[in-house]
Amino acid sequence: MYSPSLTSNTPHTRARGVQLLSLVIQQCYGDLSESEVEVLIAFYENRLKDHYVIIPFVLQGLKALVSGFSLLPAGSAVSMLRSLFQDTHVQVSLHCPFVFELFTCSFYSPELKGLGADFVFGFVQSMDGERDPRNLVLAFQIANNIIHRGYDLGKFAEELFEVTSCYFPVDFSPPPNDPHGITQETLILSLRAVLAGTPRFAEFLLPLIIEKLDSDIQSAKIDSLQTLVSEVLLISISHRYLICTHITLLFPNDLCTLFSVSSDCQHHLCEPDLKLVWPSAKLLQAACSASYRASHIVAAVVIPGLVEQYNSRTQCAHRRTILEVLQGFIHTVKNTSQSEDDGESTTTLVEVPQVERLMEQLEELSITCGHVPSYTSAAKCYAGLVNKRPAGQFSGLPPVCDYPVNCPLCLQLAKGLLLRYHPLSTALTDKLFALLGDRELGPMVGDGFSLLMSDSADVLNRGCHADVRIMYRQRFFTENSAKLLQGFDSAAPDTKSSYLKALCHLVSSLPKEVQLTELPALLSLLLEALSCPDQVVQLSTLSCLVPVLTEPPPALIQQLEALVSRLLALTCSPTMTVRIESLRCLHAMSRFPEHEVIPLRARVLRALAKPLDDRKRLVRSVAVQARADWFLLGSPGGR
Repeated sequence: MYSPSLTSNTPHTRARGVQLLSLVIQQCYGDLSESEVEVLIAFYENRLKDHYVIIPFVLQGLKALVSGFSLLPAGSAVSMLRSLFQDTHVQVSLHCPFVFELFTCSFYSPELKGLGADFVFGFVQSMDGERDPRNLVLAFQIANNIIHRGYDLGKFAEELFEVTSCYFPVDFSPPPNDPHGITQETLILSLRAVLAGTPRFAEFLLPLIIEKLDSDIQSAKIDSLQTLVSEVLLISISHRYLICTHITLLFPNDLCTLFSVSSDCQHHLCEPDLKLVWPSAKLLQAACSASYRASHIVAAVVIPGLVEQYNSRTQCAHRRTILEVLQGFIHTVKNTSQSEDDGESTTTLVEVPQVERLMEQLEELSITCGHVPSYTSAAKCYAGLVNKRPAGQFSGLPPVCDYPVNCPLCLQLAKGLLLRYHPLSTALTDKLFALLGDRELGPMVGDGFSLLMSDSADVLNRGCHADVRIMYRQRFFTENSAKLLQGFDSAAPDTKSSYLKALCHLVSSLPKEVQLTELPALLSLLLEALSCPDQVVQLSTLSCLVPVLTEPPPALIQQLEALVSRLLALTCSPTMTVRIESLRCLHAMSRFPEHEVIPLRARVLRALAKPLDDRKRLVRSVAVQARADWFLLGSPGGR
């Protein structure tokens, strides 16, 4: 029935045929089988290449098919969207509503994530330049789904932010009696959910907010601050320094004003007749009482000048006035730096050990400070105090350990507990093992195992009177190696490198005798670690192998060919230290039993010819030694 219309040479006739077919599908999609749906989708995909007058009806038919089936045939959603990206000019106003609705319906297909960053790029192209509020509501909903359903943004995170942030802040006034019911608040909330939806937008969002806060429009300022609040609630510890760097730019005038007031009033405090000393002192004391930081700024400017004035005056009346002003400043600074309850009961304050207050302040500093050296030092000090607490006085982990973003504090605390064999160390290290499977925090935690197993330069060492038990590394490895292997086996492919990193740090810190004992169980993982693209993992694994290769256990001989293949591949690594360590391992393997390594001799010699021309002298030196020993294998009077 449709054949003459669908195959007509006239575009408008074909358009009417496709329109009729799409209308029929809208009415009877429930009666179609999966194979019929697959054929229709393939037909519509082909029609996307047709004349532009046909495209709206093609999109109408695709929308009917997608919305009518909860689960499309395998591969249909991906192929349909690829065709849309390649063959359709989405910015045409007639196409946008259909395309955005297709995006929305397609999210229910689990295979859509297979498109990866291509899907994000296609959506960015589709949304670019959109102005219709109806389409923007759909577009913001799609962007929100991309963020919260775990789609890979890839290298298009900034592009996705730019294509949505150009509407911030929303300036939209709906027409009277708008039948669509789209309000400014709807657009504001939808856009805010996108901009503050992922920490990856933080570096782009904060400069934008700072720029919009300079606006003369009050609603724009309010929207900017509310968006900032939403972003701060989501942000992780790895982005805190970024926030603190930008947030100080929001209020630059406050600090400038404070310094200006302090300098101007200080001039009156130094006048010979002291006529304006009290008005100036009252003003500065009021500025001191504003905040803890303000009191320190004002006191640092004013008090040295007052002390100098006191020493230079000879009249008792003048000295008395200066002392009274100083007393007022000291009283104000003291009150600002103390809590409201301090001073109510001196006896109680003396009885309560101040170490509790110190630990609370260190804990707060380690999780709220954006300055990396500061919060790292605070976490170290906190862990040092916990390590030295008498038995029974540290009975539970602090609540901050339940939040993954407080990972640096958890690592330092775990080390403090581990050194003294504290029972709570097991619970805390289990939390760290669980974080290895986190895509964002896993690499940081994997590197943190180096902290757990290495000697501390300060705080947590015997020189600082820390409680360090003997053989704590061996005990930790024995208790947790099985958990690490189990976690690696069940981990997602993109998080396995974090487990390998942790394993390498554990093994490299063990004595050689323990490494030889544990090697058979760990050899398969160490070989896999050599294939890991993370250069830290490669280097840690090589450092584990170098001492073991001097006296190879039987388990290593059995995996000789696999080990040689991985080491030869690493001789071409872009990192010089990895190339050197892999060549040292190959050099050590030339001393293996001759009958085991002779079959590999020709292959190794060919591969070692390339490092002889390495651009680094140190690499060439090690390569010459290794190749010379391999060359002498099997020759009369060789080694």
